[in-house]
Amino acid sequence: MMTMNEAKVEPIDISSEAYRVYTFADGKRFRIENPDKLYILPCGSHRVVDLDGVTHRPERGYVGISWKPLAGQPAFVA
Repeated sequence: MMTMNEAKVEPIDISSEAYRVYTFADGKRFRIENPDKLYILPCGSHRVVDLDGVTHRPERGYVGISWKPLAGQPAFVA
């Protein structure tokens, strides 16, 4: 369950990304199209809200994150 402090985490605007991919040790990948906001909780857990308003929570244990910026956008924002 999320604590009150975790619920107040400020979002990071990642709307400059076309997609983001979380890669796991077993080779599985979790891809999020059109990510908009990223929330990183104090425990390290991520929440990503996409442009459709769907919230995604990648499982813990990922070994890498990659993303593609939209044309004309910076390679990273945070």
